[in-house]
Amino acid sequence: MRDFAAYLEIMADDFDADRAECERQVCEGKRYVEGRWSSMYVGDFLRAWAAWLQDGCIREGALFKDDVDPPTWQSLALQIHAAHVYE
Repeated sequence: MRDFAAYLEIMADDFDADRAECERQVCEGKRYVEGRWSSMYVGDFLRAWAAWLQDGCIREGALFKDDVDPPTWQSLALQIHAAHVYE
């Protein structure tokens, strides 16, 4: 659990750094700025996470549909990592 909490802190710091870098680029006059995170808001991130789960594990024909173990802290961390770039 401690490792998962630490991972969430790392991801939050990465998100903050990404947003700050995007803001810096906007202030420098860049017209189009794209950060490492596909979502700017928590709701968007959670929807991306849900979509990743639907596409990969839940819907009929999903790649991992029959290969899903009960969630663990490690599997949740992997899902969060995948969801932060999923569009």
